[in-house]
Amino acid sequence: MIFRQSTLNFDITSYSQAVIRTNIQMSTQDKGTAKLIFKLTKNGVSLPLSGVNLVLTMFFSDGSRSDRTLSIVDKINGIAEYVLSNDEIKHYGKVEAVLNLYYVNKQALSAHEFTFEIVRNLVDRDIVPVAEYYIEDFESLKNMINKMYDETIQTVEELREKFSDLENIETKDGAQAKADSALSNAKSYTDQHAADKTNPHYVTKSQVGLGNVDNIQQAAKKDFDKHVADNVRHVTTDERIAWNTAESNSKAYTDIHEKRKNNPHEVTKAQVGLGNVDNVQQASLVEFRQHNFNQERHVSQVEKNKWNGAVTYANITLKNGAAVGTRTPIYARWGPLLLIRGHIKTEPEIIFGSIPSSSVPVGGAVASVALSGTGGTANLVIYENGDLKIKYPNPVDPSKFVGGYYIDAVIGFQEGSVS
Repeated sequence: MIFRQSTLNFDITSYSQAVIRTNIQMSTQDKGTAKLIFKLTKNGVSLPLSGVNLVLTMFFSDGSRSDRTLSIVDKINGIAEYVLSNDEIKHYGKVEAVLNLYYVNKQALSAHEFTFEIVRNLVDRDIVPVAEYYIEDFESLKNMINKMYDETIQTVEELREKFSDLENIETKDGAQAKADSALSNAKSYTDQHAADKTNPHYVTKSQVGLGNVDNIQQAAKKDFDKHVADNVRHVTTDERIAWNTAESNSKAYTDIHEKRKNNPHEVTKAQVGLGNVDNVQQASLVEFRQHNFNQERHVSQVEKNKWNGAVTYANITLKNGAAVGTRTPIYARWGPLLLIRGHIKTEPEIIFGSIPSSSVPVGGAVASVALSGTGGTANLVIYENGDLKIKYPNPVDPSKFVGGYYIDAVIGFQEGSVS
C-alpha cells in the first residue's frame, strides 16, 4: 500500500509545550493515503507505549472536529500512526491538532500541539464540507453532547423570554372557551374515576387495618362447633392427669439412673474414640517438654541443610503480564549466595516478578543474563525490596526480545555474611 506519510518526532519534556508548526501538506485527493507517523521520546529516550491509549484530536478550519485513537506500531520504541479517513481529508485548510496519552492507571500526558495543512485539489473546487464531529472515545463524545445540550437550553430560554408576552394575551371569548373545555375534561375524568372499581388508588390491607390477615378461606361456624365437640382430637381431663403423673414417675427412675457411676450403659473405649489407645501410663507434660527442648539429642533443619548440602528452590512470583518460558523461573538462598534459574518472557523496563526481600543482598544487585536464541545480553536488576526487572538489552532490537531471557545467575552476599 502506498502512503503519503509524514513523520513527527515528539520529545516529551517539561521545558517546552509550544505549538509545532509543520510544513506538512496533504491534498483532498489523498484518500486513504494521508498517514501521520509519531515517534515519541522522553528526554531523548524512546517512550514505551505499554498500557496507554493515544488520542489524536484535530480541529479543521471549517469548525469540524475529530477525535481518533492511534494505532501503536512499536510499543518498545514509541512509534504510532494514523491514516486520515475519507471524511476527514475533504476538510481543506489549516488543521490544528494535539496528541494526548491516556494510561490505564488513570494518568494522562499531553505530547504536543502541532499544525498541518490540507490543500484543496482542483477537482474538488466544488466541495463545500459541512462542519462535522468524528469522535471515538466516550469522554469526548460526552463533553460534546453536554456542550450541545447547554447551547440548546440557552436558545430555548431566549425564545421563551421573547414570546412570554404573547402567551399572556388572551381574549374574553378565548378564556371562556378554555374554562368550559377544562371543566368538561375535569368532569369527564372525575366521572370515569368514580366508576373505576379496580382500586385505582392501590389501597392496601394495611391501610384499612387488616395488615395481619392472610388472604385465605375461613372456616364456617358449624365446622368450628363440630371441631370443638370432637373428643378424639382433644385431650380430656383424665388423660391430662395420667400424662402428668407419668412425668413424675419417670423422673424418679431417671434420678436413680443418673446417680449410677459404674458405667450402666457399658460404654467402651472404641465408642468414645479411643479404640487404638493402650491402657498404659503416659508421659507427663513436663517430661515431654524437657525432651522436646533437648537440643543435644535433636537435629535442626539448619543442621540438616548444612550436612546434606541441599538447595531448596521456590517459584518467582510473576507480574505485569510476564510468562514462563522453557523453564520455570525459580530462586533459592543458599548460605551466602542467591541462586536464580529459569527462562522468562517479558518486555524490558518493567517489573516482571519479585522474590522475598530477605533473600536479596543489602542494596540489591545487577547480573548479566542472555537473550534467548540471539547471542545478545541484558541486565537483570534485583531491587532491595525483591522486585525484578530486565534492563538495557543488547543489541537494542525489539525483534530479538520475543524469545525471552535466561535468568541464570549466582549473586554473592557481602563477604563474611551467611545470614
